[in-house]
Amino acid sequence: MENILNRSIIALGYSFVFLFCLFFDQVSFEILGLILSIIVLFEFVEITKLPKRTLIIGLLFYLILNFFIGENKVISNVFLTISIAVNLFLMFSLLMKKSFRFSKVQNSFFLLSYLVLSLYFLFSIPTLSNSYNPLSILFLLVIIWSSDSAGYFFGIKYGKRKLMESVSPKKTVLGFVSGILSSIIVSIIFALIINFENIFELILIGISISFIGSIGDLIESKFKRQYAVKDSGKILKSHGGMYDRLDSIIFVAPFVYSLYNFKILLL
Repeated sequence: MENILNRSIIALGYSFVFLFCLFFDQVSFEILGLILSIIVLFEFVEITKLPKRTLIIGLLFYLILNFFIGENKVISNVFLTISIAVNLFLMFSLLMKKSFRFSKVQNSFFLLSYLVLSLYFLFSIPTLSNSYNPLSILFLLVIIWSSDSAGYFFGIKYGKRKLMESVSPKKTVLGFVSGILSSIIVSIIFALIINFENIFELILIGISISFIGSIGDLIESKFKRQYAVKDSGKILKSHGGMYDRLDSIIFVAPFVYSLYNFKILLL
């Protein structure tokens, strides 16, 4: 009970900072994106024991994407395709084999193609339209946060059957199902609040975000398990590191970005 209380307090504080920067202005959110990206990339380098120069390369790549590539739609879409392809590869590697191991060279590649690209597209979602639109990323955030919270609470308290024990011993089938059900409820509420015309469409997108986000959580767990690491860091205490907190959001970001980019979803 005490652990749940601590997690809740930290989650509320983290969410407040994230939402404050998001709704304050574009510059604040971009600065937040840079800070969080630096922390996540650092944690990944520490987990996978990559050379420190890999972190510098990753940060330079992130800055190049933001300052030189963002305005070029053709190149941006090429990187979006690469990002989605790499994330799908990680997803199917996990689902089909239930286990995977990567070398340092491969981890360096994933730092650039999985993490850097996903982080770039995550913090670029609000600026896809001609004006800054915080609402476009808010739906992603509330779906992931509510799914994670429901999955953790019901999974830990009532879950018995393990979801993928070889990767993450604490995650249960009940927790996964609870996350999906939470995404349905939140999607309906969100649609009613913003008067979204097709509630069923938003529900399907919400379920997809919750499912893909759960895969992202498992993929991070697999990286940690390969290197015998419990948490990606200690910055959030009972939550672990920033990568622990953002793993689901990072992984699903390119998919949500593509929905806005190709006008499949408009919020």
